[in-house]
Amino acid sequence: MLFDSERQAFSDLLDEIGEHYGRVVSGATKMTWWRLLANQLDLETLRQVLDRHLLDAERGRFFPQPSDVLALVERLQGGRPGADEAWALALESFDEAVTVCVTDEILMAVQVAAPVWAIGDGIGARMAFKTAYERLVAEHRVLGRRPQWQLSLGWDAARRTAVVQRAVASGRLSHDQVRHLLPPPEVSTPVPRLAESSEIRPALALDRTNVRRQWLQRIHEAIQRGAPPPVAERRENRAARERERFDQLKRDALAKLEQRCNTPADMTAPTNGSETG
Repeated sequence: MLFDSERQAFSDLLDEIGEHYGRVVSGATKMTWWRLLANQLDLETLRQVLDRHLLDAERGRFFPQPSDVLALVERLQGGRPGADEAWALALESFDEAVTVCVTDEILMAVQVAAPVWAIGDGIGARMAFKTAYERLVAEHRVLGRRPQWQLSLGWDAARRTAVVQRAVASGRLSHDQVRHLLPPPEVSTPVPRLAESSEIRPALALDRTNVRRQWLQRIHEAIQRGAPPPVAERRENRAARERERFDQLKRDALAKLEQRCNTPADMTAPTNGSETG
């Protein structure tokens, strides 16, 4: 901001610039500059910007205007791009696959130039774009509006990420604005710490063939422990049990026969229920 105490220094600075271009800056011109620039920048910034204008190979050939001052301030602060840079961004926006970071003035100027571009007139589209863009920028500067950067999204997601990352790196967009368009951060896997030791012991190489053979052997042994006896063994056991049962039957029969033989006859004879004399 320019302070009233700096009016004389401001006047002297414009006289110095006018002398460089061989002209006298009138009081009315100085008042116009003061009215347009007093709320836009401080005296030191104005001095630096005018020096940059004098060093510009193209624009420096002409006496500066307040619009030149504000445009250069914006470029130095990463603000609105010049008309040629804006047209380069507009060309990318014509490709529906490409994501472009542009200002609202660029988007509005693209809408003006798009019909001309559609009929194949590239030169006419460029002229229409630059005319519309410069008019919009001038209007917004008078209103004190700062450039509003935004993304014109294309369908190619692979190239979109790089554009978004450049927009964040340049400060045109904040990370919070485009968080949903950026890939999630990579989660690094922590490296296990080795136990403290005075020496490092190399690991023994794993023999996968041997491991598989041992695994099959353990399965085989487990099956053998839980398996029923072979068929021949089962038959032999059953025959032995049958022989033992048959021998037991014979022993029981002999025991009964022996018991009968040793029993007295009068104990085995039937009775009539009465005695005869």
